[in-house]
Amino acid sequence: MTRPQSARPESPVERFFLPQPLQLATVEQAAVELDGSEAHHLLHVLRAKVGDRVGLFNGQGDEAIAELVNHRKRSAELQILDRWTTPAETDELILATALPKGDRARWLVEKATELGATRIIPLRTARSVVEPGEGKMDKLAQAAIAACKQCGRSRLPRLDPLTTLSDVFREFSAALPSRILLLADPRAERNVRQLFESFGDGLQSTIALIGPEGGFTVDEHSAAIAAGATPVRLGSHILRIETAALAISAAWEFRSSTKQPA
Repeated sequence: MTRPQSARPESPVERFFLPQPLQLATVEQAAVELDGSEAHHLLHVLRAKVGDRVGLFNGQGDEAIAELVNHRKRSAELQILDRWTTPAETDELILATALPKGDRARWLVEKATELGATRIIPLRTARSVVEPGEGKMDKLAQAAIAACKQCGRSRLPRLDPLTTLSDVFREFSAALPSRILLLADPRAERNVRQLFESFGDGLQSTIALIGPEGGFTVDEHSAAIAAGATPVRLGSHILRIETAALAISAAWEFRSSTKQPA
């Protein structure tokens, strides 16, 4: 099965995020309103004029072509001329990962979004040094939106609140044959490519556990194995958190993009 395309070829380069249902203009609703930072970018950075056309997406699969019909200083009115829905991915990559410091967490979310991760779960572990508050989580959500705008993706990854390892195990330990729980471990015998190849096209859901800079503790590692996790190497060296997330995402995306059509 091939991965769904997220935008029509004729859609414009500039895309804007509007978190609401996108419907063709009707008598009841002739226009939709874009405000906040998205309107600022359209009106004051791109200096769009009435009659210009842009792309819209709502992060849930709906996309549209819209025309600027009116604007004020901080908002823009757009008339939707065409709309379509991109199917949801049938292959799922969930990154359950400790977060690195500073802008590295934003970079992790941005690149994982570009590579198609469907869900990102920030982990609280014994050696975690970053426990994001509301402000940090908002910045990570904005990073995912920006990445979708840039790469043409129409569906935002789900970004969970800070979650404990035990909660992750409770949700995912009852793995089905089409689901696998991975544990990033530089000492593992098998690498991630070999593991993906061993499942062939039957693997539809991958959950990857990525620890903090100091790694998972012995107890956490044992608990992951007991929950059904398979240890995998991601390369020849010990990787930083965001590099490990990128390595798994890239291997998964390559596998998904080369699957044979059904």
